[in-house]
Amino acid sequence: MSRGRYLVSSYGDNQEGTRVGLAKFFELCQRHGSGVIVVPTIGNVKGTMFSQVLPEALANTLITKRTVTFAEGQTITLCGSTTLKNFTQAKVYLALWGQADTIEKIERDCYSCTAEVFVTWLPEDSKEWARKHKVTTIYDDGVKSTPGF
Repeated sequence: MSRGRYLVSSYGDNQEGTRVGLAKFFELCQRHGSGVIVVPTIGNVKGTMFSQVLPEALANTLITKRTVTFAEGQTITLCGSTTLKNFTQAKVYLALWGQADTIEKIERDCYSCTAEVFVTWLPEDSKEWARKHKVTTIYDDGVKSTPGF
C-alpha cells in the first residue's frame, strides 16, 4: 500500500496553515484509523495555536491525557518529537510545526503509517522530504524568507 504524503508549507505561527493540517489529519484518521500528532516539545503546547485552532475540550484532553478515543474506536495521541519512538504503530501522523528530522523519523520508523501530514514551521524544512517522495501540497502560505532579514 502506498503512503499518502501531504504538505502544509507554512511559515511560523500560521493559524490557517495549522487549521488546514489538522483538518486533513482528522479526515485521514476517519478513513484510515488511529493517528498521532507529533509536536516539537509537548510541554510547550498549552497556550499555542494548538489550543486556539482545535475545540477547547479536545485540545485540553490531548494536552492533559495525551490520548483521546472516539466512538468509532479510533484514538488520537499527542506526543513530542523525542517520544515519537513510543508511538510508531498508528496509521496517520501529523508532524505539527515539524522540522526535517521529525518527518524523516516518521518515514523511517512508522511502518504502519498509511498517511502523513507535515505542517512546517519553516518551509525549507520540507524541501528534502518533498524531493525524495511524491508529496501533495495542500496549503502554501507563500511567505518566502529572505536571507539577512
